[in-house]
Amino acid sequence: MIPRVIFDTDIGCDCDDAAALGIALELMKTGECELVGVTVCTASQAAGGCAEAILNYYGHPEISVGCLAADEQPVGTDWHDVYATSVAKEYDTQFTRGITYENTVKLLRRLLAESEKPITLVATGALTSLALLIESGPDEYSPLSGVELVKEKVKLGVCMGGRFHQAWPEPVVLGDGYRVDVEWNISCDIPASRTVCEKWPSELVFCSYEIGIQMITCKNLQKNGPADNPIRRCYECWHQNDGGYGRESWDSATMLYAIRPEAGYFHLYPYGKIWVDEKGCTFWREEEAGRQSFLTERRAIGDVEEILEEILDRNIVSENR
Repeated sequence: MIPRVIFDTDIGCDCDDAAALGIALELMKTGECELVGVTVCTASQAAGGCAEAILNYYGHPEISVGCLAADEQPVGTDWHDVYATSVAKEYDTQFTRGITYENTVKLLRRLLAESEKPITLVATGALTSLALLIESGPDEYSPLSGVELVKEKVKLGVCMGGRFHQAWPEPVVLGDGYRVDVEWNISCDIPASRTVCEKWPSELVFCSYEIGIQMITCKNLQKNGPADNPIRRCYECWHQNDGGYGRESWDSATMLYAIRPEAGYFHLYPYGKIWVDEKGCTFWREEEAGRQSFLTERRAIGDVEEILEEILDRNIVSENR
């Protein structure tokens, strides 16, 4: 059974969210998945417009987009609009027509309630949307609570998040000397992260920070893709001040695993329970009934990078035919 995917994203903050959406849309063309909805884990209508522009470009205007309400985004959440507004304004979307997107939590509940097949829920931003879903109550779409709805409809949750020192004990120090002990998606809404890890009732897998940082992808699409491809535009806007190409592949790797979990690209750490402390640090602990894990390397990282590039490059190939 092919995965039916809902994608929750903080697109507009980092460009690899756009590539992750492109991965899903390219694999949808070949029947490997069905993307049924895109939700934004921030209150940015521009982010919704950016996502919609990509969906429209790849031929799927029927896929619904949702955004959080302004009062649902935690105060102080550090979300930066690096490219969402710039890209969204270039295309005909609800955003450019002044139409408000459906609420993220309402859309999640509607899509889950309507689905007759199991859902894979992929999250590549703060876990705000998932926490709000878990804590939601019955509504016009379902009499079930959020926990009950997820338990009944979500087969697998896959989140880009975490810095798991148990598997990678060596310090991660970036070029500017900044030491990464806490991963951003987890730390920017710690209460939401803790809620999801404590209450999520189905299988939950984290794609740890250490996986994506080793792969630079979307180089070719940024250099050689069609000029009007909105994913290319996201990467161009991201790099407008440094002239670089591509980006680390945290979110793309997450999407790849979600759609091809049996492909053998990664190992799964033993199942247990993920715990988030008050600073946003993530820990795995042994728990007999636990259904939570995180990815570690299995196939050579360079091989996975090539697989991601090949999928994203399909838009270049189709344009040149």
